[in-house]
Amino acid sequence: MKKGDICEAVVEKIDFPNKGILHVDGERVIVKNAVPGQKVRFVINKKRNGKCEGRLLEVLEASELERKEGACPHFGVC
Repeated sequence: MKKGDICEAVVEKIDFPNKGILHVDGERVIVKNAVPGQKVRFVINKKRNGKCEGRLLEVLEASELERKEGACPHFGVC
């Protein structure tokens, strides 16, 4: 993996404040604005000593943590 490569992976966990952690080919990648469980496409911006930073291009599959409906059946009414 090198700078400029476009990759796809599933976000494993999140680090404060909004950095998604995932692994591609045994290397740790940090992608901002990602939610755990999302399948994302990203481009590698920086690469240093076994860890990389990437920029989010698009979300391919939504996470179970993202809700499309409200948490309450009265959401929007009250």
